[in-house]
Amino acid sequence: MRFVVRLFFGAVAGTLLLLTAAGTANAQYTSSVGLKPSSGKAGSSFTISWNFYPCKGPVTFSWNGTPMWSANTTLQQTSGTVAATVPAGAQPGTYPVTGTCTNARTGGPLSAGSRFTVTATPTTTPPPPVTTTPPPPVTTRPTRPGPATVPATPVTTTTPPPTPSTPPTSTTPPATPGTPTTSSTVPKPGELVLDRPSIKPGEPLSASGKGCLPSRMVTLTSGGAEVGTAFTDNSGAFTAPIEFTRIEAGRHTVVAECGVRLTGAVDQVVTRSSGGQTGTLAVLVFFVLASITVIRFR
Repeated sequence: MRFVVRLFFGAVAGTLLLLTAAGTANAQYTSSVGLKPSSGKAGSSFTISWNFYPCKGPVTFSWNGTPMWSANTTLQQTSGTVAATVPAGAQPGTYPVTGTCTNARTGGPLSAGSRFTVTATPTTTPPPPVTTTPPPPVTTRPTRPGPATVPATPVTTTTPPPTPSTPPTSTTPPATPGTPTTSSTVPKPGELVLDRPSIKPGEPLSASGKGCLPSRMVTLTSGGAEVGTAFTDNSGAFTAPIEFTRIEAGRHTVVAECGVRLTGAVDQVVTRSSGGQTGTLAVLVFFVLASITVIRFR
């Protein structure tokens, strides 16, 4: 009876020992597959990490049942990584990625897997066209024309050619005493020139100046009264007629205001006829007195 009990307990202990050894051996078998990243669009890249023991030969990885990648493994190298690419034609959805190798102890397969999600390609909507509002029309006011430019009168001096046999003669008649002569002197910059040194009432008089601002109105005054106006040309020169409003004997100063101040002078000569009338009156008085004397002595 004791032998039977001992045999029973020995069988139980042996069974437990075998179960423990088998559990320990099975526990040493490891197989896993990881994906990084685990989602992406078709054609994108990802990495497969694996751990298989004990393996003999390469590990083969498949996409949705189709072998596509592989990695080498040995009993010393039980884990590693392999680069992979999502098939270009994969439609959006979740697909299994499985790794398989041969068990070095049993000769059977060792496998593990994970799942990869293919995302849809985002649709890019073009931005709406930008409508540009044209600027309001710009109304340009017409430019007011500036003062007209009076060109300076050119001074032409004609010199007769000399005759070899006859000495040159002057065609200018001698000046009559008491008659003012005209001057054709061209003014220098900053100078006002009058064409006559003296005038009688009613005779024409012209003033020429140079050194003014270009395209500027010129006002000529004498004694505070305006006696003429003109416009300067592009060189700042001008010529203007002078007309005195008052008849006064003596020297008159003419001032030209044209951005600068130019001055000139002219003498005004006034002829008096009172002397002839006085002589005639004296002769008449003499004859009247003579007639009275004759009549008285008769």
